[in-house]
Amino acid sequence: MFFDTLKTYLQECSQKMTVKIQETSKAMQEKATLTAAALRVKSKLLMGKAKIQLCRLLYALNVKLQEILLKIKHVVDYQWQRLVGKYQQFKQIWDANHSFTFFFVPANGQNVAKTHIKRSQIKWAFNTTLALVVLLVGSFTYMAHVTIQSKAQQKELAEYKQTKAEQERTIKQLRAMAEKNQKQLAALSKLEDQVRDHMAKNGAQLPPKKEDETSMGQGGPISSNAPTQMMVVYEQEQNIQSRAKATQTNLKNLLDVIEFENERKDAIPSFWPTSDTYVTSSFGGRRNPFGGGRDWHPGIDIAGDYGDPVYASGNGEVTMAEWYSGYGNYIKIEHGYGYETAYGHLSRILVRPGQQVKKGQLIGRVGSTGYSTGPHLHFEVMLNGEQVNPSKLM
Repeated sequence: MFFDTLKTYLQECSQKMTVKIQETSKAMQEKATLTAAALRVKSKLLMGKAKIQLCRLLYALNVKLQEILLKIKHVVDYQWQRLVGKYQQFKQIWDANHSFTFFFVPANGQNVAKTHIKRSQIKWAFNTTLALVVLLVGSFTYMAHVTIQSKAQQKELAEYKQTKAEQERTIKQLRAMAEKNQKQLAALSKLEDQVRDHMAKNGAQLPPKKEDETSMGQGGPISSNAPTQMMVVYEQEQNIQSRAKATQTNLKNLLDVIEFENERKDAIPSFWPTSDTYVTSSFGGRRNPFGGGRDWHPGIDIAGDYGDPVYASGNGEVTMAEWYSGYGNYIKIEHGYGYETAYGHLSRILVRPGQQVKKGQLIGRVGSTGYSTGPHLHFEVMLNGEQVNPSKLM
C-alpha cells in the first residue's frame, strides 16, 4: 500500500510539475515574443504614419510652391527688366564719377545739409552691410536647425523611456515567474530526497540521482560583453527547463523502481495461503506421522476444514496443477525473482497450467488427498530451487 500510494503521489507531482513548467515556459516565451512583436509593430506603424504625413505635406508644398514660383517668376521677370534698366543707368553714373554728393533735407526745408563721399567709401560700406546681413541670416538658420533637432531628440528620448519602462515591467514579471518555478523545483527536489531516503530504508535499490549543474548554486561575472536583463532572464529560464528535465528523469527512475518494488513485493509469497491459521506441522525436522521416527518436512501444514479456500501466496504463473505423488492434488506456482510455491493435499484444483494468478486469488480447496492424516494444506516455498521456511515470509 505504501509503494502504491507513493507511486500515485509522485506521478501526480511529476505531471503537475511538467504542466506548470510547460505553461510557465510557454507564457514567458509568448510574453517576450508579444513584447518584441508589439514594439516592432508600433515602430512600423509610427514610421508608416510619418511617411504618409510627410508625403502629403510634400505634395501640398509642391503644389503651393509651383503656384508661388509661377507668380514670382512673372514678378521677377518684370522687376528684373526694371532692375536691369536701373542698373545700367546707375552703372553709367557710377563709372562717370569718383565721388557723390548727398543732401539731407529737413521736413521744413531749411538748413539743408550736404556731404561729399568718395566712391571707394560707398563700396566699402555696401560690402560691410552685405556681410552683416549674411552673418545674421546664417545665425538665424543655424538656431532654427538646432531647435528642430532638439525637439526630435526629446521625442525620441520620450519613446525610448516608454519602451524601456515596458521592458522593465515584462522582465519583472518574468523574474517573478522564474523565482516561483525555482521554489517549486527546490521543493520537489527536497521531496524526492525524502522519498529516496525512505525507499532506501525499505531496502529498495535506487538509481543514482541525476544532478543538473544549474541546481548547484553557481554563478559569477561574465568576461565578455555585459548581458542585458532580458538575456539574463532568458538564460535563467533555460536553466529552469534543464533542472525540470533532470527532476523529471529522477522521478521517472523512482517510479520505475517503485513499479519494480511493487511487482517484486506482489510476487514474493507473503500472503497467508488459506483462511485457517493453525500450523499443525512446522518447517524442518519433525516426527513422521506415518510409521514414526524423524523425517524432514519441506513446508508447513495448516489445519483447516474440508473445502476451505486456498489462495495464491503471490503473483505468478501456474506451472503444475495435477495429481502429484504423495502430495495428492497439487499446484505449483512460479513467482519470479527465484521464488516458487507449492500447495498440496487439495480437494479441488481451480486453476490450470500456464494461467497467471494474483496474490490472494482463489486457486483451490483444502482437502486430504495423497499422504494425509486429515484435511489440511501443505504449503512450500522454494527460493532459487531450495526449500525455505514459509513462516519467515508471512
